[in-house]
Parts: sequence; structure tokens; C-alpha cells
Amino acid sequence: MSQPRRANRDLIKALNRNLILNLIRRQGPLSRTQLTEISGLSVGAISQITSDLLGEGWINEVGESDSTGGRRQVLLRLNPNAGYVVGLKLMEDRVVCAATDLETQVLHYFDAPLAGGHDPRAVSNSIAATVDQTIRLAGVPRERVFGVGIGLAGVINCQSGVVHYSPFFRWQDVPLAAMLAERLGLPIFLENDVNTLTITEQLFGPGHDVPNFVVMTVGRGIGMGMVLNHQLYQGEQGGVGELGHITLDPDGPPCACGKRGCLEALAADAAVLRAFQGADGAGELADVIRAAEAGDTRAQEALARSGHYLGLGLAAIVNMLCPSLIIISGEGVSAGAYRLEPMLATMRAHTFHGLLQSVEVMVRPTDDQTWARGAAGLVVGKIFESPLAQSAAGTVAS
Repeated sequence: MSQPRRANRDLIKALNRNLILNLIRRQGPLSRTQLTEISGLSVGAISQITSDLLGEGWINEVGESDSTGGRRQVLLRLNPNAGYVVGLKLMEDRVVCAATDLETQVLHYFDAPLAGGHDPRAVSNSIAATVDQTIRLAGVPRERVFGVGIGLAGVINCQSGVVHYSPFFRWQDVPLAAMLAERLGLPIFLENDVNTLTITEQLFGPGHDVPNFVVMTVGRGIGMGMVLNHQLYQGEQGGVGELGHITLDPDGPPCACGKRGCLEALAADAAVLRAFQGADGAGELADVIRAAEAGDTRAQEALARSGHYLGLGLAAIVNMLCPSLIIISGEGVSAGAYRLEPMLATMRAHTFHGLLQSVEVMVRPTDDQTWARGAAGLVVGKIFESPLAQSAAGTVAS
């Protein structure tokens, strides 16, 4: 048999296997009969593929379907312990890390200070030590860890694993994935942190099976992730989703990015603190929330002003993309109605006529563990990615 024909045959086999595995993962438990009907593959192909997946431990038999008059059908579901992944969020002075199963259920969570300052090699060594410790404390076999997902703020080229720009570390063109792969001996996947959260909402959250949705995060910064036609939109070299850096007031306050009047400078948590505490912006958002709940009008006004500008950002999203779902997430949603009601009112006031009728807005609070789980979801997505996408990206997933 010629090499091209053998290669094509192997690719078709891999595509069919991937199709069945993903059907079971997304819609399971399913019987073999249901898989035949949904996939369009032959009974013989389904039998062979499911036999292989059972033998390799990717799926489990989990009982029988309800009888409809014929023979009861054995149901198949993904084995969440077929392998494990590690996800972490990298922040300016610490790293949060979680070892999870293939459903991103957290097996062990670890929060550690980040050593190394801004030096890329020292930071990568600190990250690697945290990953090693997390795997060990989770008690999972290292050989069954399929990879490490890392989310961090900035412009990230996920294909090359290069951090083109990091606002926290002031990095430019740092090959972080290669540095960590050398140290850990595991596949490393980098992504913008908001995108990792978006991937998890798509895999396991309300974005599941929603073709077009947006995640907007509010906290120290303001970010955005987009799923368009069921695909995470990543832009050219990872440059996408910088909602926090659209200019709303050219004469406004300075932003950490070096410009003035960005949405982030007007509406992120630091802006709320400055409006409440004064120029130094000392304290934490929780201080402002407590003051607002106690009736402090200055605190209430600071949160409402933030909400107003966030609403302008949301209106821009709806006017440009008109997604069917917008998920508002991040630590900043803990401010509740003081921030969110002005946000929604402003969004309604500035959205083009009729567009909001088809848009659902959902608030989903997050904590550090959620961010780490999101990064783990990045690896899970890679594991179950189509062989065609893996080939195009040059990625080999276990």
C-alpha cells in the first residue's frame, strides 16, 4: 500500500475515533446504537472504536439504558480519570495551580508566591516547582499527566507558546512554553487568562453548545474572550480581546498600558478604589463594597461610575458582535447590584435598537480556583481537539 493512501486511512481512522470520543464526552452516557445513529458510522466501526476506547481506559460502561421494548443497551461515558491535567494562572507575585481530571474537577489546589521577580528564567523555575508540587500532592501518576495549561494577562501567541507582551512582567517575546517544557518534560499550553476562562465556559459551562458568546471579566483588569461559530477567536498572534483598552475618554486618567482614558482606567477595581479612597487608591474592593452596603454614598457612586463605563463596553460588544450570550465574570462582580445595575442600564441605553432582544446576559462570579480550572480546561480542549486541527497547529496531544 502506498504511503499517501496509508496516511489518509490513518487520518480517517483518527478522525472517526475523535468524533466518537467527543460525542461520548459531550452527550454521554450514550449507547452504541445511539452513537451509530448520531455519527453516521457503521455498526462495525462503532463496535471497533468503542472496544479500543474501552481497552485503553478512555471510556467506561456505566449501566444500561431504559428499555423501549427491545434489548437494554449498555451506556458508555468518558472516564474522567483516563488522564490528568494541570492548570495555573500566573499573576504578578503569585501563582494559583490546580491538578484536575478530564472533567476539570479539582483534585488538588495550590496557591504559592511567585519567586524570581520579572526575570523569565527565574519565574519559569518558580512555576515549574509549583507544578511539581501540585502533581505530587494530588497523588496522580506523572506519566498520566497530559499537559500543563497556563493563563496570564497579555498578548499570548498560543501556537508558538510565546508571551509577546506581559503588562505584569513587562516581558516582550518570551518563549515561556519552551522554557517550561524543558524544565518539566510535559506539553505546555499558553493562553491569555480570559481565554482560558472562556474555554472552560464552552467545555463545561453555560457556553456549552452556544455558537456565539462572549466572556467579559472585571477585576484588576478588564478582559474579553470570544467564541464565534463554536470556535475561540484568537486574532493574529493572540492579539484579541483587549476590551479594557478601548479609549472612552482621551483626556481621562492614565492607564497602566501607557495611554489615557481606557475602559480599564475608568472602570476596573483600581479605578473604583481611587474614586473612593483618593489618588493612592489604597485598600481593597471589599472595603468599598462594605462601605456601600453601610450607606456610604461615595462608595456607591464609585461603584456606579464603574458600572456606567462597563455598560458602555458591553454596548460596544453587542453592537459589534451581537452574541446570543454574554457572561460577566471575574472577581469584580462581587460588588453586586451597586456596580451591575448601572452597568446593565447603560448597556440598554447605548445598544442599537432591537439587538438586545436576542442577547442573554449572565453573571458568573469567579475565584482564583476558577481561573486555575480554566487553564486546566485549555489542556482538556487540546486533548480532544480534532486531528486536523492538531496537524495544522503542529500540536501532538496524547
